[in-house]
Amino acid sequence: MKIAYLIRVRPDLEDIVPADVESYVRIHVGDDGRYSAEDLARVADVDAFVIGMEPVNEQILQAAPRLKIVQRLGVGYETLDLDAIAARQIPACNIEGVNKEAVAEHSMTLLLALAKRLPQASQYTEQADWAAARRLTAQSFELKDKTLGIIGFGNTGASLAKRAAAFEMKILYHDTRDVNADVAKAVGAKAVSREELLKSADVVSISTDLNASSRNMIDAGALALMQPHTLLICCARGGIIDEAALASALRDGRIAGAGVDVFEIEPIRKDNPLIGCPNCILTAHVAGVAHETTMRIWTWAHDNVRAVVQRGERPRWIRNGV
Repeated sequence: MKIAYLIRVRPDLEDIVPADVESYVRIHVGDDGRYSAEDLARVADVDAFVIGMEPVNEQILQAAPRLKIVQRLGVGYETLDLDAIAARQIPACNIEGVNKEAVAEHSMTLLLALAKRLPQASQYTEQADWAAARRLTAQSFELKDKTLGIIGFGNTGASLAKRAAAFEMKILYHDTRDVNADVAKAVGAKAVSREELLKSADVVSISTDLNASSRNMIDAGALALMQPHTLLICCARGGIIDEAALASALRDGRIAGAGVDVFEIEPIRKDNPLIGCPNCILTAHVAGVAHETTMRIWTWAHDNVRAVVQRGERPRWIRNGV
């Protein structure tokens, strides 16, 4: 089988392509958001697309008449034109729940680092400013009995709730879809409106996907509902947070801190308004790509491709109804 890897950043690709992939190409869009004519010619005989964060749209679908499956490397699939893929009777798939543990751990890491003011403490200590490092303890806090509000109580949100419960945090959640009721009951999580969650939580964590209702969900109005000591964590998708509004809230002290792993434009640009904001930790969309998770994603994705291309079976995790 021949695969087109629509991946911009993966320096080790040639070392991890499975042995049963007879040939492959690697392409990505240019700065204009379009594929070059040269790259389009390279996908004319491919059996599958395996995608990082690149778009799958009419332009590239027209160039791949032999295509049998579109497979996302991960959970989100907002870069896929599901209607255009479905019109060709091609299944478009993600990998449900594959990185929930890694993302939950990363969210917890950001929460703990912000609560304990670890970046600032490390900086002062490295400068041998012992007094300044110790003064930060007046601004740190314990997680026990604090309220964590989780927006999106799916696989990742539920995994985060389990970890927060181990720290004896109180848990609120908001979701517009069915949730894992067993997990919610086990951790004592309470369902509330989004407005109540934003007003009540000491920590707000975003675990929902990016869609029409969640785009810019955390805007100036939502931030205004939060308390001055609130921490905001987002390891979900870029576009859910209005980055300029969050930067303004952080600089004005209207919320206490933020940990953000995903951005409207990726890779992050030097003019991103969150860069340099006080008590803000930024990571490079790596929450779900710990070593074990990456290998699991890679294995599951290719198993799904094999089901279609080699065995003629129906794949898992179809997102366009085909």
